Amino acid sequence: MDLSLEEIIGLDDLKKLMHFFHEAAGLSVGVLDTKHNWLVSIGWQRICTDFHRVNPESRKNCLMTEDRICEYLDSKQYLTYPCPNGLIEVSIPILLGDVPLGYFFLGQFLHHPPDHDYFRRQAIACGFDIDAYLQTLDKVPVVSARRINHLMKFFVRFFDLLTRIGSENLQRRHAENEIVKAKEQLETRVEERTRELNRALLEVGDLAAQLNESLQQVERLAVTDTLTETYNRRKFDETIVKEHDHARHGKTPFSLIMLDIDHFKKVNDSFGHSVGDSVLKHLCQLLRGLIRQGDLLIRWGGEEFLILLPTTLIKEAGPFAERIRVVVEQESFPTAGKVTVSLGVAQLREGDSTDTLLKRVDSALYKAKQGGRNRVVLCSEI
Repeated sequence: MDLSLEEIIGLDDLKKLMHFFHEAAGLSVGVLDTKHNWLVSIGWQRICTDFHRVNPESRKNCLMTEDRICEYLDSKQYLTYPCPNGLIEVSIPILLGDVPLGYFFLGQFLHHPPDHDYFRRQAIACGFDIDAYLQTLDKVPVVSARRINHLMKFFVRFFDLLTRIGSENLQRRHAENEIVKAKEQLETRVEERTRELNRALLEVGDLAAQLNESLQQVERLAVTDTLTETYNRRKFDETIVKEHDHARHGKTPFSLIMLDIDHFKKVNDSFGHSVGDSVLKHLCQLLRGLIRQGDLLIRWGGEEFLILLPTTLIKEAGPFAERIRVVVEQESFPTAGKVTVSLGVAQLREGDSTDTLLKRVDSALYKAKQGGRNRVVLCSEI
């Protein structure tokens, strides 16, 4: 399957990520597709936009550099090069396997303070206003080669991960579409085969196998929340039984964290439900980065989530919940800005049922909200 960069990477999300990077690092970033169309172009230095890209001769240097660099990029290694106009740029190919989908550029910086005599001569040759040209030159960031090396190692892995995940998601969507088509085809074929009983009997085995495969995929989707791609209540109900059995056989009991986004209704009322959905998805991304392998993140309903922590005592779960609270409080959510959460924590006690455990952790969450929100309350404290 021939895939384009735009098919497997959400450009809006990529632009937001690149904006965040530009604001943090002060470096220009760009993404070209294989047809040399700029999909992302952020933070270009004024010396380029106001001078190099305006003058016909210096602009030729820019375009020539883009063409030639893309020809040389044939591996995952990044390439550092000086553009003919005197600045330094770095580039890597964006690959899916060994197939190039586009190119990432980091640029318009210098490794050392600029040679003003060189750029003064360049300004004269191109007919630029010398003082204005040198003033914009002094705003070009000076970044060590060592720092650029670290950044590009990050971006090599970043785009490798991004393209692989994007490709897998695209394939999953194609598979889901195929399931729908298969179901429609199955219904049509059943209607046709009822007229020819003998032939239908020969095909029953194949049709049953197809249906079984479809049902298995549906079953996986049935335990997943479609918006946040976290687990749902059904998955929780399946897992909690196993954790009860584990604890009854003398293993360490487990703990539950119930968390709720504070004043989430205001987010929806102020920015709209699409931003509210974005906040929920962004929060889940943060939580996935904090929980351990084996922990279970469940969307309990609306803006309320459960985290099941196997073989974890409350004395360990409490500090972990506080860490979640701090990380969320420090995060800046797109459009919505600052968001906080309240958390309740409870540990399975002897004689606990699922209902009693849920009631206790819900009570702890309620106390956290009543106590002013943006806090953690342990069930042992109430």
